[in-house]
Amino acid sequence: MSYAIMALIGTRHVHTIDGLEGMGFFMKQMLVEINRGAPAAGQLTDILKEYQTGKYKTILFHIFSGIADEAGLVQLAREIEQFFGTKLIAGTMSAGEIKDGRMIEPGVLVSAILFERSDISILRIDGVKGNEIAIGKRVREALDAVPDLKAAELMFPGTEADTEHMYAEISRCRKDIDIFGGYPGGHRLNSPEHFIFDGTGAMYDTMLVITYAGKDLHFDMDKSIGWISLGMPFKVTRAEGKHLIELDGKPAAEVYEKFLQIDRKKHNNAEEAFEFPLMAVQNGEERLRSVVHIEEDGSFWLHGFVKEGMNIHLTYGDPTNIVSIVNERLEAMRGFKPQVILLYSCVVRKTFWEDFVDMEMKPFANLCSTCGFHTWGEILRNSRTGELDENNITLLSIGMREGDAPAEDLPEVKVDDTVLQGQASVLRRLTRLVSTTMEELQKAHSRLTYLAERDALTGIYNRGKIEHLIDKALRSGGTASLVMVDLDFFKRVNDRNGHDIGDSVLREIAAIFQDSVRGYPGAQIGRWGGEEFFILLPQVDEEKAVAFAEALRRTVDEHVFPAVGHLTISQGVITVHNYQEQKRVYIQVDDALYKAKEAGRNRVEQAPSLFGGK
Repeated sequence: MSYAIMALIGTRHVHTIDGLEGMGFFMKQMLVEINRGAPAAGQLTDILKEYQTGKYKTILFHIFSGIADEAGLVQLAREIEQFFGTKLIAGTMSAGEIKDGRMIEPGVLVSAILFERSDISILRIDGVKGNEIAIGKRVREALDAVPDLKAAELMFPGTEADTEHMYAEISRCRKDIDIFGGYPGGHRLNSPEHFIFDGTGAMYDTMLVITYAGKDLHFDMDKSIGWISLGMPFKVTRAEGKHLIELDGKPAAEVYEKFLQIDRKKHNNAEEAFEFPLMAVQNGEERLRSVVHIEEDGSFWLHGFVKEGMNIHLTYGDPTNIVSIVNERLEAMRGFKPQVILLYSCVVRKTFWEDFVDMEMKPFANLCSTCGFHTWGEILRNSRTGELDENNITLLSIGMREGDAPAEDLPEVKVDDTVLQGQASVLRRLTRLVSTTMEELQKAHSRLTYLAERDALTGIYNRGKIEHLIDKALRSGGTASLVMVDLDFFKRVNDRNGHDIGDSVLREIAAIFQDSVRGYPGAQIGRWGGEEFFILLPQVDEEKAVAFAEALRRTVDEHVFPAVGHLTISQGVITVHNYQEQKRVYIQVDDALYKAKEAGRNRVEQAPSLFGGK
């Protein structure tokens, strides 16, 4: 395949801000949209002239292609190698090429980034699938070995690899290294073209690691989502990497069948589910997961891994929320004052916006030269945790700059969403209605959950909830102590003072118990019934449990209840180690409490400790 310059491309594509060029270092990006008809060298002469000025140390080429012509793309990369004398070329199959913040028709887009002071290199690693942990270790070691490394870009067909374990290994590299990237894939949602390329050929099982190093090089990168959780969460009860099998113990597909009427047996079921991806939440981090395929057994194949124990939500795209979040990102990027921006945006995001796909990307190009591609998965390192995350349905914005930020401010930029007219405008209002309704329902549900778990009189956990927490602690293994408390002669309080006074005493004693567990992580208090209470003390051994109970006994003994004066408590204490038989625990701690009362009350009795087989 040969290429020719399109009518509109014969000039340089360098975006500068008045007054900034010439002040310190100034990296540049030049963009050329390639078409068939003539050798690539003739189309890249403007870039060559700029590179030959002598101002630049390094030039890096990205090639984004929506045309699945492997031979032609490899030939293009070879021509660039020969014309510029460099092998710093990374090409990817693209689901949409982004030039100056706009998606072009399926074609070939060349980006040349020229660096004045920075060092760029590309590491090629073959044979990723089946060797992910070893590859992850190799990448980590390579990154840690690069002096003054600021960022690394990963380009590889990651939709079928075991990215969970590979990324866990890469995440162990120095935390000051930013990492980003995207997965290749064609424009069609069922596209089989997932390859990257350079001058050596097209690669379906290879990773290119682009390293960006330099003392004067700076990066600012983040992801924008905007999808909103729909309804209550589901728990991942069975999953294997990117294969989601069960949610809440049922076939995962039932969530789509029940709530969205998407038939698992339909040929295009995954495309119907694209509009409503899943939100996986772990350790407070949100990751969207789009569905690749729904099996007849009700399991999913996802773009991105999930783990058992994760909470999963159905989500929907809210145009208003998406725009708001992108505007926040634009303001942050404006403050960074980039000289080059890369945008890596998910193919599902492109599908969601349809005719308005450029709306959220164009404002970035008003800051500086902007290009990128629509991906089949986005890679971004979490700056807070250091964890390398696999994402879907996100817009990654990567800002680069050599040297210090200039004093001059960049222009204010915002997404112009006035183009959302007609049906899109109706959708925006409907999603806002759904969002507001769901917020109100979730608040009501949270309130009902609170009431269902709490004792109406004292506000502490009721019997059902504290029993559940105790049983969970006993099943989980480890050490835990249990204190059963009885308020001595409480019947006399009710008989002599009335039930209103008795209720106030119960509320006051519950408050004393709550104060007593401060400093005991994970401690829980519940009313067992009447004047009996349970206090659960996880990871507390026999000696400390008895000391706690004695301290609590003294506190109550010394306390003056306004309406009744002094009261006392009796307590039974038991400690379990890796023990799971709940019934025996309850019997023995109750026996210990009975002995305390039989021995005169206002005392603590310890039951024999129980040991399991773990």
